[in-house]
Amino acid sequence: MVPCMKTHVTILMILVVGAGCVTTQQRRSEQASRERDIEALRADVYRIKEQTGSASSGYEQVYADIERLRREQSDGDKELADRLDKLELRLREQDAALDAMHKQIVSELSRKMAAVIKSQAPASGSGYGREHVVKTGQTLSEIASAYGVTVKTLVRANGLKDANSIRVGQKIFIPE
Repeated sequence: MVPCMKTHVTILMILVVGAGCVTTQQRRSEQASRERDIEALRADVYRIKEQTGSASSGYEQVYADIERLRREQSDGDKELADRLDKLELRLREQDAALDAMHKQIVSELSRKMAAVIKSQAPASGSGYGREHVVKTGQTLSEIASAYGVTVKTLVRANGLKDANSIRVGQKIFIPE
């Protein structure tokens, strides 16, 4: 149960870390809010891992105690054997409940992380700027100057490799 949770948590963390960045100035406060949300989710994941690990080690110890008592019991002690069977059944029910809770927590964290990742979509199309279609002979520097933004801003907002990687007909997002 615990290795499965570690795998889920690791996958979720990779998704959060691999999410895209929002680069427009108007969205900086939103980005800071999302970063706080991600940190809160990381803290939740850490807390859940600690709690699950503690519960699992507690169950393992109880199961070991039951086995030890079974070995120590005398052949004629039917009452003790029945009590141990009932205790083991209750532990198995608790273990199943813990596993169901784990699945619910992973599902909720997945949903929250998906919402955070979705909110980190690139700014183009978010309505916080305009679009420019590159014409023959235009450079990114000329476009930036025409709209009063920096070349660096356009490179980041459009995910360009460099300022020279634009082509005629390409749509360039101009953040406001």
